[in-house]
Amino acid sequence: MTTRTPRFLAAATLAGLAVLAPVLGAEFSEGEDAQPKLADLAEQLQDKDAAKRRRAVRQLAELGGRKAWELVLGALDDEKGQVADEAQLRLADLDEAKLLRGLLGREGLRSKDEWRRWRVAETFGRMTLEVPAEDLVKAVGVRDDQLSEMLLWSLERLAVDQRLVGDVARCGREVKRLVTRRGAARVRAQALCTLARMDLDAALGLARKFEGDRDPLLRAAALEVSLLGEEQAALGACRRLLADESSSVRAVALDGLGEIGNLAAFSLVIERLESEERTRLAARALEILQDLSGMKYRADPRPWRLWVQGQSAGFVPRRGGATTESVTTAALAGLPLESDRLAILIDFSGSLWYEREGRPARKLQVDKLMRESLPRLTEATWFNLIPYTKEPHPWRPELVRATPRNIKAAMADFEAAKMRGSGNVFDAVLLALEDPAVDRVLIFTDGAPTGGRRWNMELIVPLLEQAARWRHIAYDAVLVDTPPGLARRWGDLCQRTGGRSLAVDL
Repeated sequence: MTTRTPRFLAAATLAGLAVLAPVLGAEFSEGEDAQPKLADLAEQLQDKDAAKRRRAVRQLAELGGRKAWELVLGALDDEKGQVADEAQLRLADLDEAKLLRGLLGREGLRSKDEWRRWRVAETFGRMTLEVPAEDLVKAVGVRDDQLSEMLLWSLERLAVDQRLVGDVARCGREVKRLVTRRGAARVRAQALCTLARMDLDAALGLARKFEGDRDPLLRAAALEVSLLGEEQAALGACRRLLADESSSVRAVALDGLGEIGNLAAFSLVIERLESEERTRLAARALEILQDLSGMKYRADPRPWRLWVQGQSAGFVPRRGGATTESVTTAALAGLPLESDRLAILIDFSGSLWYEREGRPARKLQVDKLMRESLPRLTEATWFNLIPYTKEPHPWRPELVRATPRNIKAAMADFEAAKMRGSGNVFDAVLLALEDPAVDRVLIFTDGAPTGGRRWNMELIVPLLEQAARWRHIAYDAVLVDTPPGLARRWGDLCQRTGGRSLAVDL
C-alpha cells in the first residue's frame, strides 16, 4: 500500500491557504468573515487529537466553499480512521460541481493512494450532486478490482436515485461488456446488478445465461437481477436455482420466494424446508413460512402442506408472523447460533479487560460463556474463533469441525489469549469472509470500532452489507453495554442481512 503526504493538511496558516489559490485557479466564494474560521479549522486539522481533527472536518463541510472542501478532501489521507471516515462521509454533501471534476482525476479516482481511490469511489454513490455516468464508467479498470466494484456499486445507487447524467444508455452498454468479459467474479456480479438499474431488459437477458455460470457469485447475482423482473419469470428463476449446489444461491432463492409470497412460492419453500441440510437455510425457510402465513408450525413439512391445501386462489400473505424461536439449542449469551458454518469474532479491545469495582473483568465472563456455548455445537457444525484487536487473531486459518477435541482446544486457547489493543472489527470481518465456507458471522463486541482504517458505523454498515452480498452471509451481534446509537447501527446491519442482535450487560 502506498502512502502520501496529505496535500492540504499542510495548510495550517493563512499563508498556507494563500498557496492554494493558484492550485485551484479561480476566485473563491468565501467572504472575508469566513477566512479566519477557515484558517482556524485548517490548523485544527494538524492537532494531535484525532477527535479534534474529526470535528474540524465536520465543521469544514458545514462551512462549505471550495477552500473548505479541498481541506476535507485532504483529510481522506488521515492515518486515523475516525478522521478519514468523517471526510468520506462529508464529501457526499459536496456542493461544488467544479470540485467534483477534481474527484474524477488525480485528487480522487486516479490518485496514487489506493485508499483515497476506494473512499472517493464509494462516496460518489451517496452524492447529492448529479454525476456524469461516462466518467465513472471510464474509471473502472482491470488492475484494481476493489475500485471497480466500488465504482459500479456507486453507479448502481446513483441510477436508482436518478442522479446519473450524460449518455446513460451508452454507459449501460459499457457496463454490459464488463459483465461478459473475463475478470473478478465480484466485479462482474456487481456489473450485472448495476446494468439492471440502467437497462433492465438487457440485464434480464444476461441473468438467464448466468444462472448456469460456474461461479456461485454470478449465479446469485443473476437471481438477484431476475427478481427485479416479472413475477412469473422471477418465480421460475427461483425454482431453477432453489436446489443449487451453493448454499449462497439457495439463500437468494429462498429470500426471493419470500418476496414473491404467493402460494406457488410458499409450496416451493416447503419443499426446501423438507430437503435442506444447512442449519441457517432451514431456519430461514421456516421463518418465511411463518411470516407469510401467520402460523407457528415448526419444521415438520406436513402441517404446512395441509395449510396450503386449505388456502384459496386469492391468498394474500400476512407478513410479520415469524416466530423468534430457534431451530438450534446452541447459543452464545442467549443469541442462537443458527449456522453450521460459523465464524465467531470476539472484541479484545480495552473494555474486555477493565477491572471494575466489585465485578471481574469481562474476559473472565466471556470465558465462561464460551465454555457454556461451544460444547453445544453439533459435530455437523464447522466453526472458527477470531479474537481481534488492531488486527484479527484467528484461532485457525479456516473453519474446523466441532469435534470434542477441537472444542476443547478452542476453549483452552481462547482462555489463554491475552492480546490487547484497539478493536478493528472491520478487518476482522473481512478476514472471516475470506473463508468461502462461512455463511454466518457472529460478533461479540462493545459496539465501538476503535482501530484500523474503518471507524464510523454509518460507513461500516453498508460496506459490510456489500461485502456479504451474493454470498448472503448473515451478521449477528452480541452487544455488551453498547450505547443506544451504536446499538441501532449494529441492529440495522444484522436485520438487513438476516441476522440478529442482542444487547447484554456483563
